[in-house]
Amino acid sequence: MNSKLQLHVQLQHSIQQDLLNSFLAEDFFAAHDMQTSSQVQQVIQKLAPYAKDALAQACQELTHFVVYGTESRTKLVIIGITPAYKQPWQIKPNAIFLFDHTEQRIHHEPSALMLYDAFIHLGLFADCTAEKIQQFRDDLMLADAQSALSANVSIFKNSQQDHSPAKHFQNLEQYAALRDRPYHPLAKLKDGFSATDYQQYSPEFQQPITVRWVAVRKDLLVVGRDIHDLELDQPARIFLNPTQQAQLHAELIAKKIDSNYLPMPMHAWQFEHVLDSTFAQEIDLGCLIPLVFSVHHFYASSSIRTLISGLNPEDHLKLPLGIKALGSLRFLPIVKMINGQKNQQLLAEAKRIDPVLASRLWLCDEHQWWGFMPHQPHNLTPQNETLFEEQPMHLAAQRRIIPAELLKAPYQLIPMASLGQSGLADASVFQSLFGAQLPTPEVVKHVFYTLCHEFFEINLRLFRLGLMGEIHGQNVCLVLKQGQFAGLLLRDHDSVRIHLPWMQQAGLHDPVYLSPSDFRITLYHDSVEELLVYLQTLGIQVNLASILESVARHYQLDEKLLWLALAQALKDTLESVPFSPEARRLLTHCLFEEKLWPHKQLLRPLLQQDNRVGSMPTRVGQTYNVLQRMTAYHE
Repeated sequence: MNSKLQLHVQLQHSIQQDLLNSFLAEDFFAAHDMQTSSQVQQVIQKLAPYAKDALAQACQELTHFVVYGTESRTKLVIIGITPAYKQPWQIKPNAIFLFDHTEQRIHHEPSALMLYDAFIHLGLFADCTAEKIQQFRDDLMLADAQSALSANVSIFKNSQQDHSPAKHFQNLEQYAALRDRPYHPLAKLKDGFSATDYQQYSPEFQQPITVRWVAVRKDLLVVGRDIHDLELDQPARIFLNPTQQAQLHAELIAKKIDSNYLPMPMHAWQFEHVLDSTFAQEIDLGCLIPLVFSVHHFYASSSIRTLISGLNPEDHLKLPLGIKALGSLRFLPIVKMINGQKNQQLLAEAKRIDPVLASRLWLCDEHQWWGFMPHQPHNLTPQNETLFEEQPMHLAAQRRIIPAELLKAPYQLIPMASLGQSGLADASVFQSLFGAQLPTPEVVKHVFYTLCHEFFEINLRLFRLGLMGEIHGQNVCLVLKQGQFAGLLLRDHDSVRIHLPWMQQAGLHDPVYLSPSDFRITLYHDSVEELLVYLQTLGIQVNLASILESVARHYQLDEKLLWLALAQALKDTLESVPFSPEARRLLTHCLFEEKLWPHKQLLRPLLQQDNRVGSMPTRVGQTYNVLQRMTAYHE
């Protein structure tokens, strides 16, 4: 099988497996749908005798299956399942069957879309609206088609070690986009992109991104805390070289656009598809003036709307993008940038309080930004409802500054998401972690333990102060210095979560987040347990688990070996971080003794609830506490 075809198959299987594993984790199947191999053979004999031979091997190898179908239906789905670590059951690849009684046809390893259609026919979504069912189907079909396009990439083949740290980081960012968010069957969905758009703007294709420019009246702008002089602190002076600045200035002069306007960057897709329709009135009134000038020295990071500058790699440009990804539009609200400033300040204060954070936690600077605000731009209070309207969120720009030293030797930045490419992993992705060591099982376990310890050390020290950063793999980077773990870099700060009582004990003050008057912002958490959910879910069940599975699969190790290493790293960190005895007991109970853990659901929010346009749909369910099970194994 050639490499592109193999990648295509892997990406399709990834969608199928993520879909089915999410159905299992979110209890879409009832207890009576779980059957033993002998029961399956009886079902086949009764409902699909023509399929007896097809399941013979699976029934010999597996003890349990999901069986979904009845005599009154023309389809039957049988899914081989095995006990899992972080949820009760997971699917067994190559043991998934769809039977069509009408045609007496057997589909072995059917696509995610075929399975979804079968489940619609069989009534699995009886409690969902027809609109939600159809929308998810449309999204699934597009995600599948777009993942097929991603099979055409060849990001690197063991060659990136020869690149500078900055170029290596960019490659890893683009590589991380191959899977995007782990475990989400719609992770590859970029609704709004044509096939051509997808291949031009998606990170894994490594194409230069065109950035267009729009002149905006300065009196209709809100700016970040580090914008002191709009003449000096403007995007053109930051992101363009002198020649490009001169070209832009020449167009402004030619069009008689005076100093009352500020040139603002806009993603090329946004310029073409959103600008005219969303800002028609502002263009007619002369508040916005589209420009011809464009530049082409940016590249998409794993988050797609944040662009890496090819001129100054420490400068990233975050722009709104009116496409739907992970269930929400990717625009850029002023409110989030304001709250991000508050959170960056909290994290900086945490570094001053804790000496380990001071030396091992790096922060991107996001204090420079510009946002369009057509009404009352000086009124940044909940009473200004324009702050919460969608239209202005489509015209903004934010500078994200990566600490420059981290993009030069002896440092190396590794996005954690680049390590969680289970089934897609290239050996060179892990090479940075092992250095000259041979990746024996003992070495792999030790390195993974060290990675987990570094992750827990930083995040639990923040947690002790009442803070929890955005800790999924797309937002957190490992920092290596001379090949050794040296800390973490946090990039995006608008979703830092807080627990006020612990913050105030540590001497930190309420940031007083900006939010609508009738809505309590979800960054506040009233209990320690509520704040801990993010470590349990995004931190362990998503970020670290995806790396764990990727490493286990790549080096052909039993996952249990690595789960035990993760559990030990967390235990050791709980002992070393200076929690009070009461806090340590509470965390030990929640993390190691509770039988059930929270679980971030992916499918039920999309299929069953109304969601805010700009936020990723979310709901918390329950699943096994994998660390409690590891403790039982160890004992």
